[in-house]
Amino acid sequence: MYEINLKINDESELYNPLDESCRTLSGDVSDYLVGQYGKKEYDDEIILKIKCGGPVDYERVRGAFQELIREQEVHNKNQKRINRLKQLWLFCIGVVFVAAAILLDGILGSVPVELISIVGSFAVWEAANIWIVENPRTRLAKRTLKKLNSTKIVIEETRDGE
Repeated sequence: MYEINLKINDESELYNPLDESCRTLSGDVSDYLVGQYGKKEYDDEIILKIKCGGPVDYERVRGAFQELIREQEVHNKNQKRINRLKQLWLFCIGVVFVAAAILLDGILGSVPVELISIVGSFAVWEAANIWIVENPRTRLAKRTLKKLNSTKIVIEETRDGE
């Protein structure tokens, strides 16, 4: 079990001050939570314990937390789409340049042909890098977000000095 403790003086500290509806967690709270989630083991059950000097509306907190997860899911989905497009684009450019280098081998000198070949190889390498490095990272983020949906939120009202 992995416990994240969040101490606030007032419920309003949880929310973005510009969001009148209090459906968006503040940037500080979001950054803190993301940092804390990065420290946990993947299989750990997560408990978010909020300690506050006054009453806290559980449903509002849960809704804002779910909104944070939804925003991260949208960001992850967009990143996955961008990766796919970049990968396809770089691979196509790489193949075109490598093919051009092969076709121009006897026509141009060796230096221009090598430069064209290097550009093509580099583009293919970058496409492979997205496939090998970036795509697994987005898949892991997706699994982590699913795990965050099961986070248990506990609210404790504290007295002054605790």
